[in-house]
Amino acid sequence: ENNNNIEAPLLPARKRTTTMSRSLLSSSSSSSSSRCSSSSSSSRIFSSKRRHHHQRHQRRLGKRRQRRVPRARESTDDDDDNNDDEKEKEHERNNKNNEDDDDVYSVCVLGAGPAGLTTALAMQKMLSSPLDTTRKPTLSKKLKITVLDKNPNALDGNVGGGFNINGGAAVLEKLGVYEEVFSKNANALRAVLSRRCDIARTRLFEVDVEKEVRGDFLTNAKELLVNEKSGEVMAGTVMRADLSQSLRESLNEETCEVVLGCEVLGVDAESGEVELRRRDGTTTETRKFDLIVGADGIDSLARKCVVESNASSGDGSSSGSGNSSRSGGSSTSGRKEPIYSGIKILFGVTGVDDKPEDLIRELSDQTTAHQWFGDGAYSLVFTGGGENKKRHNLAFCSNEPLGSANSNPSWRANSSVTKEYAHNKMMKANMPADVLRLCLRCERFFEIGVFFHEPLDSWSSSNGKVVLVGDAAHAMPPFLGQGANQAMQDAYVLAKCLATCGADIKNPSKVNEALQSYSNTRRPPTEAIMNASRFVGALETGKGPVSLFRDLAFFVAGKFGITGKIFLSGATPRL
Repeated sequence: ENNNNIEAPLLPARKRTTTMSRSLLSSSSSSSSSRCSSSSSSSRIFSSKRRHHHQRHQRRLGKRRQRRVPRARESTDDDDDNNDDEKEKEHERNNKNNEDDDDVYSVCVLGAGPAGLTTALAMQKMLSSPLDTTRKPTLSKKLKITVLDKNPNALDGNVGGGFNINGGAAVLEKLGVYEEVFSKNANALRAVLSRRCDIARTRLFEVDVEKEVRGDFLTNAKELLVNEKSGEVMAGTVMRADLSQSLRESLNEETCEVVLGCEVLGVDAESGEVELRRRDGTTTETRKFDLIVGADGIDSLARKCVVESNASSGDGSSSGSGNSSRSGGSSTSGRKEPIYSGIKILFGVTGVDDKPEDLIRELSDQTTAHQWFGDGAYSLVFTGGGENKKRHNLAFCSNEPLGSANSNPSWRANSSVTKEYAHNKMMKANMPADVLRLCLRCERFFEIGVFFHEPLDSWSSSNGKVVLVGDAAHAMPPFLGQGANQAMQDAYVLAKCLATCGADIKNPSKVNEALQSYSNTRRPPTEAIMNASRFVGALETGKGPVSLFRDLAFFVAGKFGITGKIFLSGATPRL
């Protein structure tokens, strides 16, 4: 119906042209017999040209019809149902990702935590707008990034607690957002002080962070962890929500869409399709992407997809196997599912400490992280957040069965964990008075089981459609404070490797090479830190003779400066 309307204005003009041409040809042929041969030849030439132009016009018109989206016809009583179906199909077509469009490179990032948001930011900076302004954009195509997260409150101010940032701060500096993302949200970390939970409160060791970084001569920590502009050591503690919100604000909305409350139901490594369900719980759709980045945490759906893809293609996908307490069975499921470490963490967060007359924690203590070691348990107290929004964090770690706790990937506060429950648990472990006082000032609590993943030999699917970053690739116990730092470094290196593809970003072999380079760069350091974290966690929460050995080992290591070198080893970025 619409196509007829498009053609209608052209028909009369075409008929007039044909009639005029025939008249001219007729008069030309009857003018004289001597000119008949010449006129015939001219007519044939004219007719041939006319047919050629007419055919070319028809081809162009056909292409226009194919590209044109028909206007929705007016509904009647008889076809309301059909019209609704057509509208739904049109909506699906309009929302379908333009993977087949050669001018667009589409990326889906699963997860809107620090790992996912840093990945989106790094890709924007290094693929569509390089940091080196003397170079042209790496891609000759339009970059389109979609970040999906199941949690509708993923960026709320009350999500999660705080953590230590050092190598991650170096990444933010390289991406050009150090001031607006790190500096305004970080509380400087100057020292780590460790003591026993005995009557004498015996000191085991102290790490002077600034001294260790500035005095380093074994690694390149001095170059990588000192900000070029301000000269300050890039080590601080941030609140997860503050960091995530600032990362999102740094994203260019023209090339990146962040969708919260969107549950991913399935990931297809072969086609690059993602099946998702919208926040209303009823609307589902399938979208295609050139690349899917799994930043979806320890319970990663993308990880399972990668493991299954590599297993079916015959590629190795694990350097080890393990039996998960959450899923028994084969070594393949062990690679996909996280493994319980035997350690639980009770995490507490206070409100903003902005009343000088009633400070929750003394100002002199706020730049020092305090560790307290007891029999089978230890606690960590630190302050996170920028100016006028500092919150104090308390992590109580204990060696015990998992029970009802889980990995709490969304970092929601546990309503079942009361202040009284937390206080009693710490008091039984002989935690000092200042830890107990801080516990009573906490506004929310999280109780989580500490899980980890066995290492994978490959962080991407066999065809290069799905790749992993952060906990999805290498979930590690938090006892060296490197989870978020390593995830942010993953994001940077992934974008850096993809940038080497240049105009061949849609070439599967080039992308696979880039993903392999990313994996080869990031797997060794993350595996080393993960193994060290597992050992340190078991040692720090050891019971009986193990706790006595721990205290002696930490005391000796502190005396010889080994603890400072362990801190530097984890903090120094590998980019």
